[in-house]
Amino acid sequence: MELILIRHGTTQGNLERRFIGRTDLPLLPAGEDLARRVGASLPPVDHVYHSPMLRCVQTARLLWPGSGMTAVEDLRETDFGPFEGKNHEELKDDPLYQRWITAPDPGAVPVGESAQAVARRVSCGLRALLEDARSRGYGRVGVVSHGGALMALMACFGRPERPALYDWSCPNCGGWRAAVEEPLALRVLEAVGGERP
Repeated sequence: MELILIRHGTTQGNLERRFIGRTDLPLLPAGEDLARRVGASLPPVDHVYHSPMLRCVQTARLLWPGSGMTAVEDLRETDFGPFEGKNHEELKDDPLYQRWITAPDPGAVPVGESAQAVARRVSCGLRALLEDARSRGYGRVGVVSHGGALMALMACFGRPERPALYDWSCPNCGGWRAAVEEPLALRVLEAVGGERP
């Protein structure tokens, strides 16, 4: 089976470099245009699995119009706790934020959802969607999620491996085409999308 893993299109929060996890922002018109352009370059899929957040639903519909879609709760973005909706400039003098960004293990600072918790959650989401896709005989599916969720997923399963979580960062409407291997791994075939709006 093949997966096409894509980060959602551009939102206002992305432009303002805000920590947007649980806030349900829509795509900007430029984000919609970006999704349409990237969608034209992607191969067709048998089905699309997506985070339930509006920005992912909108992106999925624009990337693969007319495809069947299934929301997967575990593909949602990180819960940023007290940092939700804020950006670095607004938080730079906050002692808790400083501890969080300088900690060797940010998960040790008790704010929102740890990187380890996100990795466990999105791993469950991946396994669930793969089980569903296999049971339906799908050969290629789209997966539309969030920057942090995709980084966590690829840090766990992406091959060839990369040294750090942020090495799996991708731009809006960017991501990877990957082959599913056993034991569970996502062998990257190529980077896809990722044009700037």
